[in-house]
Amino acid sequence: MSNPIAIPAVSVTYAQDGTSTTPNALGMRPMQERAYQKRGEQYLLIKSPPASGKSRALMFIALDKLENQLKKSKKEPSINFDMIRRQ
Repeated sequence: MSNPIAIPAVSVTYAQDGTSTTPNALGMRPMQERAYQKRGEQYLLIKSPPASGKSRALMFIALDKLENQLKKSKKEPSINFDMIRRQ
């Protein structure tokens, strides 16, 4: 019991220059912009501190997905005509 136990610690220093809160033209922070650039990937793992805008990043991705799906649905017929002819 007299032997001291070494506990590892992590020290992080931030620049505190305001770049993480500066939005781009669409209103996205840098983390949100990086997630938006990867929006075409099958899976996204967004790891960031609390209150960094993860939900807002997902909102931008969902809005883009809805917009692209709506464009596709207008171009392509939603009915499979081959299935109708077989019956």
